[in-house]
Amino acid sequence: MVSREIAIDPVFANVLAGRGTDREDTAKPTGAASMQAAETRFLELGYHATRVSEVARDAHVSIGSIYVHYESKEGLYGAVVARALDIEERYVDAALLSEELNDLEKLITLGEAYVQFFRDFPGHFRLLMMPSEPIPEEATGSEVARRVAARGDRQRKLLAEVIARCIDQGLVQEGIDAPRAANFWWATWNGVIGLSLRSDDLAIDEDEMERVMIAGRMMLAEGFASAAVRDGDGRLLPEFRERLERLDPPSVSSPG
Repeated sequence: MVSREIAIDPVFANVLAGRGTDREDTAKPTGAASMQAAETRFLELGYHATRVSEVARDAHVSIGSIYVHYESKEGLYGAVVARALDIEERYVDAALLSEELNDLEKLITLGEAYVQFFRDFPGHFRLLMMPSEPIPEEATGSEVARRVAARGDRQRKLLAEVIARCIDQGLVQEGIDAPRAANFWWATWNGVIGLSLRSDDLAIDEDEMERVMIAGRMMLAEGFASAAVRDGDGRLLPEFRERLERLDPPSVSSPG
């Protein structure tokens, strides 16, 4: 049961009456159909321009069934955010939790996995990291918002653990603060990707984004790398440098 009043938009009556819907599609599971339609509208139009009635029309379901499943527009938006989180986690975990990669390779691959998430799901990336409009408190103060924060905290901690292990293994210089380095890492890649999303003279295209990524991680490696991955003259080992100059994202299974 809905715990507060719901503002009904102008085409509510038409949707309730079933006008413009395909009766043959009504057997489609309400949740899945509504999610697909809502995801398309929220990603293309944003939160405020999306109407629940139009989601219902696109999904060929009644508007009432959407409110039964999600209670409100904010709840529907929250479900879309939750799905974006699940997709993003696939890419991050493919690097950080891989049983095939050593810890140093995880540090390198994580950036590639994160950028690949952006390339494969740019709308979901923007929804999570760079929303284009303020979202009502009902959505941002919800359980989903807490889940977003918890997921980000988990990923920062996982990365900090990988950095700490690299320090213990003598691959990263002692004295590096692993949690702060992890925070800097996330801020760096979000910033680089953010430049490709700009629409002004500061914008960069994807080719330049790739070049900036490589240049950035070369600089990070120069500052982080211990003597174990340097030659006698203090230069990064050729095989390490070659790996840094090549983008090689992990394989990620498609979301269901």
